[in-house]
Amino acid sequence: GGSEMHNQGLTDVLDQLRTVVPSLNVNAQPISDAATLVRPANLRGLPPDSTLLLLNGKRRHRSAVITFLGSGLSDGSQGPDLSVIPSIALEQVEVLRDGAAAQYGSDAIAGVINFNLKKKAEGGQFEVFGGEFYEGDGQTLQSSALIGLPLTDAGYATFAAEWREADPTSRSVQRGDAAAVAATGNP
Repeated sequence: GGSEMHNQGLTDVLDQLRTVVPSLNVNAQPISDAATLVRPANLRGLPPDSTLLLLNGKRRHRSAVITFLGSGLSDGSQGPDLSVIPSIALEQVEVLRDGAAAQYGSDAIAGVINFNLKKKAEGGQFEVFGGEFYEGDGQTLQSSALIGLPLTDAGYATFAAEWREADPTSRSVQRGDAAAVAATGNP
């Protein structure tokens, strides 16, 4: 469910989902063109456009970006961008890992992921998260807000927003204790 993902301490919806769903893969494209901005997911080792994404039971459109990185799994595919869904807005995530093409069409050969969003008629919540991989490396800051407003006696509107800033990490930075061990001749 949404609380199982939300309580992990991870900021990205895809990273949260990857830890609880077997056979789900999410690739970050660090050096690329517009594919760097789109974060599709794939199930069962098939391209991202073989996984159907539903938002409250309705189809989410594919991204306009066609991935091409040179002989990769995602080359030529157009998966839906999952990174646009704020983690604070999730109520529940349902994953059908079996092929569901007979029921949903060829978009669901690998499976179906259905994101159910919170439905708040009143109230809200606000969260701030911060962390880093190592002192001074890969600092991440995130603020999330969700508010529900009544519109009429029978209606409401729920708004969710998320801001996230992640600094780059450096693989060349070595911890002080590891550097001391390496200096003694140990690899």
